[in-house]
Amino acid sequence: MNNLHHSWFAVLGQPAGASEYDEVAGYLRGLNLDATTPIRAVQSWQEAGQLTRQPAGLWWAREEAERKRLEAQVGLRLSDADLVALTDSLHGAAAVAAARAGCSDPGLIKAAAGSAFYAAYQYRLACAADSTGDHPFMRKYALFAAGRWPLGLIDAHYALF
Repeated sequence: MNNLHHSWFAVLGQPAGASEYDEVAGYLRGLNLDATTPIRAVQSWQEAGQLTRQPAGLWWAREEAERKRLEAQVGLRLSDADLVALTDSLHGAAAVAAARAGCSDPGLIKAAAGSAFYAAYQYRLACAADSTGDHPFMRKYALFAAGRWPLGLIDAHYALF
């Protein structure tokens, strides 16, 4: 997993393309959620911050159940050396993207980097379990690697920054 060459947070606020819509639909389908859920295009760091303060719902419960299932299957833990080394890189990428947009909220920058880190961990779990590219963790990771910040299901929409 070569994470340093991804476009972490590079296209936040820009219109999503067909491939990103496909990734979101595949992610939702993989969690047995409605793949036709509309996408909410998040436009700013401020809007993303407001949305991240919403309570997580069914999508999060399903992600966590899948994470626990994969951890029991493969035994991977967050102390994996590659994932630990990724932390600074992700924080730096989030900080640069936020600064370019005029955001200096350290908590929001940390939340963005933490979300990407967690997606990388979930991706590693899915890889270790020999999951296919259709696995929801593979799909979520692909969105982050393409420069997005998937925020989750909020108010009957999938929020994508």
